[in-house]
Amino acid sequence: MSSTSSVSFLDDDSQRELDDLNKRINALQERKHALTFEAFQVHTTIRTLQSRAAHITNKTAPVSRLPSDVLAIIFEESRRPLIPWSNIVKRPLSPEVQLSHVSSRWREVALSTPALWTTIRFPILHKEAAAMAYLQRCNQAPLHVHIGPRISDPDSLRFIAAQFVSRLNQIRELTFDTDERQELCALFPLFADAPASTLRRLKICCNDTRGASGVVPRLDIFKAGAPLLSDIRLSALTVGLPQCSATTLHLEPQPGPGNPLSRLAFLDILAPLSATLTILHLKGFISGFHQEPGSAPVELPALKELLVYGNTLNHGFNVFRNISTPAITTLSLVNVRRQGLSSIHKFITRTSPEHFQHLRTLRYINCDIDDDLDVYLPHATSALTELAVSVKHHTHILRLLLNSDRQAALHGVPPLWRNLHTLTLHVSKPLDREREDVDSDEEDDPPPTMGLLLEVVQERRAVGRPLDLLRIEGPHARSFYEEFTTLLVKTHEELHTELFSASLPSSIDVQDSEMDWAFVAYYIGNQYRLFMFKKHQQFAPHGTPAIHPRGLPVMAYPSTHAQVP
Repeated sequence: MSSTSSVSFLDDDSQRELDDLNKRINALQERKHALTFEAFQVHTTIRTLQSRAAHITNKTAPVSRLPSDVLAIIFEESRRPLIPWSNIVKRPLSPEVQLSHVSSRWREVALSTPALWTTIRFPILHKEAAAMAYLQRCNQAPLHVHIGPRISDPDSLRFIAAQFVSRLNQIRELTFDTDERQELCALFPLFADAPASTLRRLKICCNDTRGASGVVPRLDIFKAGAPLLSDIRLSALTVGLPQCSATTLHLEPQPGPGNPLSRLAFLDILAPLSATLTILHLKGFISGFHQEPGSAPVELPALKELLVYGNTLNHGFNVFRNISTPAITTLSLVNVRRQGLSSIHKFITRTSPEHFQHLRTLRYINCDIDDDLDVYLPHATSALTELAVSVKHHTHILRLLLNSDRQAALHGVPPLWRNLHTLTLHVSKPLDREREDVDSDEEDDPPPTMGLLLEVVQERRAVGRPLDLLRIEGPHARSFYEEFTTLLVKTHEELHTELFSASLPSSIDVQDSEMDWAFVAYYIGNQYRLFMFKKHQQFAPHGTPAIHPRGLPVMAYPSTHAQVP
């Protein structure tokens, strides 16, 4: 039975009582609403008074007495450390956003500092709304833009075209970070014909480790030119670079050994930069055997620094048959196999003194060096002032140096590498504690490598060419450094030593060096990939097969595809 029908049968007394109850209920509800509103006003007033009290109290803090311009400088410096992403649920807030949420004054200072809002990472850290806010707050300041990965959908491409391509003359540093070649193929046409008049740094990274099928098309970018472009970092891809006067070119390891860059494609990239290039780092995989009949190596007359990884040589590429470096001062060889290193040594000794007469620094890091290394190499590099070798890998070079110094002392002639003043030891593994003579009664005998190094130091002093600096670097450098400096004290040897540990802490300031700018993009991109991989592992339904996190950081590629756990 409905309430309406039941009310129609009430007598007069009941009806009057019901009406009275409804009036009292309505009055109480009105009072409740009034009290709720009053409580809200009281709460708001309390918060306002608390905020004012905190504002007055904060004025007594030393940081509150800092002028706004000094506070802005501190804010800019606080953006430098790189912190690992620890939360697998959501991405971290950028430092500038966190700073703007501390207090009203900090927010005012942060929003009035355009330099805080010049780095945009779309869509890793900044979605469309956040990117738009950054573009408004940067106030026409030069931009650092990181695009990708996962930007091949139409909405992302439209946003990139509308907001970034249109501001290309404001962009100073640009990174393309992709996991698939199709992403680059979708991105490059947007930037193909646009001029980049203020662009100084360009990084193009593709982590697509799948073998390319058919002929990989050449991707051209900034065909209208980029006159100020000076620093280029490329994955091993066929890319048509703009007209520029670049001084630095890095060929990165990506996309890996299954997708080597052809020799001709590499030379096509290199040739337009040949007149101005001063730094060339070859870490990527290049295919091709020697030079084509009748072809000449690309001459790099201004090149001062050359770094070659073993990756570059694993597919038959011969560096010095394809490039000529008459003015080179620094040569670094990393993870180079015996055959490739032997070929380089033969070229150096054969072309002396026309080439390498200006070589001042020679670095061997984890290379396979022949036992029969002879004195022709020191003769061909007589101007050398710094030598770097890896502990336990390159004792042959230290023995060659020691024996040549002993011969010089015996015959009263100047030693080989007479200008050598700095010796660098790279310690990539813990030192072997075993002694050469296990039956020795001398408990204080140093390990074999340290004993050899001490002899080198003493013999250099004996021939009148003492070392000025011994630098010890690498992830296990500290223990070696501490033990060897103790040994120097025991033997009363005076030598300036320097420690440089290459191990990275959880937070590292890498932006102090202009040469390390690309590591920031590499680090953030791989933190994002690791974040997405962990998020999938955490929230995927039970029994769902794990996806392979394509593009996770792999610094050195083996001969086969690396599998990330």
